Amino acid sequence: MSQEIQDENVKEYLNDILFGVSRNKEEINKLIEENLKEKWEIDRVSKINLSLLKIAIYEMIFNKLPYKIAINEVVELAKKYSDEQAQSFINGILASIVKKENLSEE
Repeated sequence: MSQEIQDENVKEYLNDILFGVSRNKEEINKLIEENLKEKWEIDRVSKINLSLLKIAIYEMIFNKLPYKIAINEVVELAKKYSDEQAQSFINGILASIVKKENLSEE
């Protein structure tokens, strides 16, 4: 069975996420760092949780996806691919970013 993605819309979406996160890496990392708890550093965040945070931030800030959708998507992914604490950790950081960035429910 082939592992290649056949759906062009899916390929386009994945490329947008990949290159968008890469292009905006500094700003995305800064948002994560500013919203971590005191004495926490970005290096302490697991790779999967960091990736999920980056995807959601890119979607909310740069793609203007409604924050509730972006947060729900990555929290569901965290349930599947990360540990039990990941859901509340990711949700907390993203909720803080939504508040600080004054993101609306457009």
